Amino acid sequence: MPALRGMVLYYNAGSPQEGSRAKAVFAAHRLRIKNITPEELGRSVGSFTGLLPAGEAPAGEPIPESMMVFSGVRGRELDQVLSALLRAGVPRAVYKAVVTPGNAGWDFYRLYEELRRERAAVEGAPAPEEAP
Repeated sequence: MPALRGMVLYYNAGSPQEGSRAKAVFAAHRLRIKNITPEELGRSVGSFTGLLPAGEAPAGEPIPESMMVFSGVRGRELDQVLSALLRAGVPRAVYKAVVTPGNAGWDFYRLYEELRRERAAVEGAPAPEEAP
């Protein structure tokens, strides 16, 4: 069996079909998949990749949109995965990020809010209000 090349932290707030399509792409690109549950959204993204110790996190509300957070996937390989997701019918609107030293300590709520602000800035829309 070929070695895994990276990992994706996947929180699916979409349909089961969206999740199945995304997971098929991840498997085809030999990415390890860590399904993130609503109870895990308060943990730092770095705690799932080994960059930070896993700690207890308060359970919060589910995030209303899907998120994919990649670790160990860069450049051309990441471009190939993103293109394959589109070809598989995974909505472009799914939030995507790469774990960095700057965001490894963030929980999924903070990362989600940052991604929402960035998308609003790119689209020229007013910044969304922060979720409670």
